Amino acid sequence: MSYTIYDSTTGKITSVVTASLPQVANLNIVNTTYINGAFDGTKYYINNGVPTLLPVNPSTNLMKYKFDWTDKTWNLDSTATTLAVRSCRNMFLSATVDKVNPVWFASLTQEQQTELQTYRTALLNVPQQSGFPTTITWPTKPSWL
Repeated sequence: MSYTIYDSTTGKITSVVTASLPQVANLNIVNTTYINGAFDGTKYYINNGVPTLLPVNPSTNLMKYKFDWTDKTWNLDSTATTLAVRSCRNMFLSATVDKVNPVWFASLTQEQQTELQTYRTALLNVPQQSGFPTTITWPTKPSWL
């Protein structure tokens, strides 16, 4: 038989085991209990002994959230969001690397050189924006780039 082991104070599923009831009942882990059945801890939590679907994760490519097991809500994960935004910014910067090479740079018009420098500086300054990492004004990429 399958059993879902969970934290009785938060409802967070810690594992699913296949065992006999006496084996599961003898686990004796503080603040841990079990229910019959196998429930995925990435999709469910246990509320008063009943498997309950987690709310939909609002994370996007850049905005990352983590689940708060106490209040059962998704909260912004500043660290993960910062990493995602910096990674995106670095991808934009890497698309300009060839143009920064002195040989290529010299082949650009003066206007293109200025546009490229302005664009790269704006990308480098993204982390200094007042709303970073949740509110970003991305610089406009030069049309010729």
